[in-house]
Amino acid sequence: MCPKTIFHIDMNAFFASCEQARDPGLKQIPLIVGGDPKTRRGIVLAASYDAKAYGVKTTMLIHEAMRLCPNGKVIAASHGLYVEMSKKVMAIFDNYTPLKQQVSIDEAFLDMTGSEHLFGEPIVAAKRIQEDILNQLDLPCSVGIANNKLLAKMASEYEKPMGITTLFEVDFREKIWPLEVGDLYGVGRKTVPKLRTMGIKTIGDLANAKVNVLVDVFGYKTGMYMHESANGIGTDMVDGSVEQPKSIGNEMTYSKDIKEMRLIQEEILLLADRVGYRLRRKMLSGKTVTVKLKYSDFTVMTRSKTLDAPTHHTEIIYETAMTLIHQAWSKKPIRLLGVTVSGFDASDYHQVSLFDMEMTTEKAEVDHMLDEIRNKYGYNSIKRATLLDKKPPK
Repeated sequence: MCPKTIFHIDMNAFFASCEQARDPGLKQIPLIVGGDPKTRRGIVLAASYDAKAYGVKTTMLIHEAMRLCPNGKVIAASHGLYVEMSKKVMAIFDNYTPLKQQVSIDEAFLDMTGSEHLFGEPIVAAKRIQEDILNQLDLPCSVGIANNKLLAKMASEYEKPMGITTLFEVDFREKIWPLEVGDLYGVGRKTVPKLRTMGIKTIGDLANAKVNVLVDVFGYKTGMYMHESANGIGTDMVDGSVEQPKSIGNEMTYSKDIKEMRLIQEEILLLADRVGYRLRRKMLSGKTVTVKLKYSDFTVMTRSKTLDAPTHHTEIIYETAMTLIHQAWSKKPIRLLGVTVSGFDASDYHQVSLFDMEMTTEKAEVDHMLDEIRNKYGYNSIKRATLLDKKPPK
């Protein structure tokens, strides 16, 4: 079987680029998106490349960013704009292949296998896609080209903005093995120190480490994934056919009964945080929040509430779930808690994005900050302060 040709296309500084496309005057100054422009409170959600040149980074406090880049301009995020621009970008991808897998608001995998007779060699096709997006939407992007999704993802990080990079197995060792182990996609920040104590500093070190040692330290799934990834092994399956779920939820079963409201609040926040993250990753928002309780006598109770507006906002999910708990909990010991959001509509994500901005609260901004870090380093790479000692739901 012939190797596949996989593209990973990553929009460059997407939020900032969208703002500059809407207002070209913003291209003349370093641009910082996020926080409150008047008080300069909050965090950086995105920065233009000229702002990044000053050291401005995503999740940095606004006042720290302005100290580094005093000539920069701070503007509030326009999440509705980003969703609309994302839809237009994905529509352009559809012109090139039906095999598209969107993985976030600003990136997607494309299976371009066998398309040479239509669009030219892979680098030529990548250039055409770049030019279409730039000409039609005034947005830059980088393209990684490889035989599997892992290598395509890593290749797209090589050159930004407007880069096109190939990364095939034949040159994987030369290009990738010398890099620091933390540069390998899927290796989180908490894992790097553990690897270093094992003498594993580069991706090449990880590739040549003994598999049984990695499995012993990190578990079978994580150990095998890291070893295979370090050797350039990854899936080439681009699947865009997954149907939209009817609900998204998480639940946890406890080895000991939960009897205190304080513990219930912590567990519900943990569940709401996970559900909110999953909703935003899938660009979904729902109007119905449901809680599930299983008592120590194995009886089960569920309660639901339908909101006036759809949400993917962790704080709203949490507050609604806790309202239901206060109304329904019979004070019996609890063995299981669950939180689910349902009632999706195609237009709901756009509506709730505007709704969140109207809330003028830092809570929505915290959601997006956490998402940025988790999308890059993994869900468990950062936690809310009240949940530091809690094990996250799967």
